[in-house]
Amino acid sequence: MKCSILKVLVLALFATSCNEGGYLYQNLPRPSKHSDVSHKLKQLQGNTLVDILWVIDNSGSMMPHQQNVIRNTQIFMNQFVQGGNLLNWKMGLLSTDPSDDPFVGFRPGADLTSQTPDSTLVFQRAVSKLGTNGSASEEGFEPMLQALQRQPDFLRARSNLAIIFVTDAQEQGRESVGQVLNELARFKPLTEVVSYGIFWTGDLGCGNNSGEDDWDLKGSRYGEFITRTRGKSYALCTNNFGANLADMGKDLVSRITSPKLFLDTVPRSSTLQVLYRDKPVKAGLPGSGGYWYFDQGLNAIVFHDMSFAPGEDESVRVVYEEDNGQDLAR
Repeated sequence: MKCSILKVLVLALFATSCNEGGYLYQNLPRPSKHSDVSHKLKQLQGNTLVDILWVIDNSGSMMPHQQNVIRNTQIFMNQFVQGGNLLNWKMGLLSTDPSDDPFVGFRPGADLTSQTPDSTLVFQRAVSKLGTNGSASEEGFEPMLQALQRQPDFLRARSNLAIIFVTDAQEQGRESVGQVLNELARFKPLTEVVSYGIFWTGDLGCGNNSGEDDWDLKGSRYGEFITRTRGKSYALCTNNFGANLADMGKDLVSRITSPKLFLDTVPRSSTLQVLYRDKPVKAGLPGSGGYWYFDQGLNAIVFHDMSFAPGEDESVRVVYEEDNGQDLAR
């Protein structure tokens, strides 16, 4: 009996499809392509150029946090010279008040760079001039875009751009984060941009915020910006402010100076392998015992330890299955 009912149902479905001129479609995925390409390691260069743009809140509740930046600036900058990591850096400082002029780094002939005498002291003095009389409507994005538009020479050719936000308030601009990123991309490809945030938010472990509404980084405008620029966030309320600045500096050095191998197609990450002399090179983030990791945002293999290939003319093979054969839009 059950078999007869099943046959009737199948025949009814077939008849309905024929009578209505319908067709049964099956959306089969395209087969993956296999990529196997050799690369000379000496052709992979880490870039030491980085333009660092600080955007620090100067509203009424920020005085103790500004002082924290001043006290720990040297800890941040020390990361640029440790272990031979001599970054060629340039800095600028803005407030969250769009009506303010830049506080350092943007005036022609008055750059703040790794060659500036007493550079740490110059930056600390600039932070001390921020004050706490800025607009109560704190905006991190508009001052950034405004400064880059008015002084495009702040950004150097082939440099990376690091943006650091320090604030206890939500970003209160009007443009969407997507619009902000599109405008930023006019000045620097987003693959060469990384952002950091030091925020007072509930989901970063901070309690009630005197003078500002409580908020969470997740789902906020700053949270979206940090995520879409592959950034990193820290708690403003912590007693380990210096340690956080040190970690931020170390992370920035690693991102900027690490040799990168950009892939032409998008890999299925589970199939991605780096082979040296036909043996797999262990993957993993710094401190994990690995030598490389895959940066999905850059679609690049990032080498943070090259000791596995000590010779002068070494090569690696990169093999993977392409993600449905999609070419990467670059």
